[in-house]
Amino acid sequence: MEGIHPNGKATFTAGGAIAKGEFVKFSSGKVVKAAAATDVCVGVALDSAAASGDLIPVQLLTSGDTVIVKAGGEVAQGGTVTCLGTTVATAGTLQYGIALEAASASGKLIECMVGLPAVIKIS
Repeated sequence: MEGIHPNGKATFTAGGAIAKGEFVKFSSGKVVKAAAATDVCVGVALDSAAASGDLIPVQLLTSGDTVIVKAGGEVAQGGTVTCLGTTVATAGTLQYGIALEAASASGKLIECMVGLPAVIKIS
């Protein structure tokens, strides 16, 4: 766990070419440009990445600093997180954040960006 990112900015490894200003999501531990309107994006590229492996600064989709959350079970990097620290995504479930790292089991502390549940409600 890298820790809390102040001002909602973080640096990630690119999984391919990304242009400045494109929305990005996680894929296999790297960020890639969004490809569908249903993608769970984590931020917007602040610079361009020419190829996979390049480091790229990202403005996270959070209203402030990221926070450390206790996982309530297995959580995928980029997965939405409920108030129980889980990623159950059934109709009506409120999602309070997006995991910036994975958790293999309940109790692991992971970095998340959080927001109002109405913004990321599963319907």
